Amino acid sequence: MDRLLSERNILMLDHYVMFKLKPECKGDLEEVVRRLEGLQADVPAIRFSEVLVDGLHGPHSFDVLYHMHVDDRRAFREDYMPHPKHVPVQRYIEARVCGIADIDVDS
Repeated sequence: MDRLLSERNILMLDHYVMFKLKPECKGDLEEVVRRLEGLQADVPAIRFSEVLVDGLHGPHSFDVLYHMHVDDRRAFREDYMPHPKHVPVQRYIEARVCGIADIDVDS
């Protein structure tokens, strides 16, 4: 797989993260979405982002999916994660969730 990626010169990293809000924080869903949507304008490393909200509310569902592209792993670690506009959003959300799942994929 690494050889295939290098031959195609694909440099992007896709970051997917799902959040499950605590029952007592379900009312904060709109604010969580608003803050996540604002990251693309505030963090130059983000090339694309989208926020999806669960519509079925099944017993194993997460409430929100955040998906974004950055140029590469370095940009994710050095430009996105410690960015002063990202950190407060991360802290706000972490205080309101009972579950987080994420995956990062070279694309």
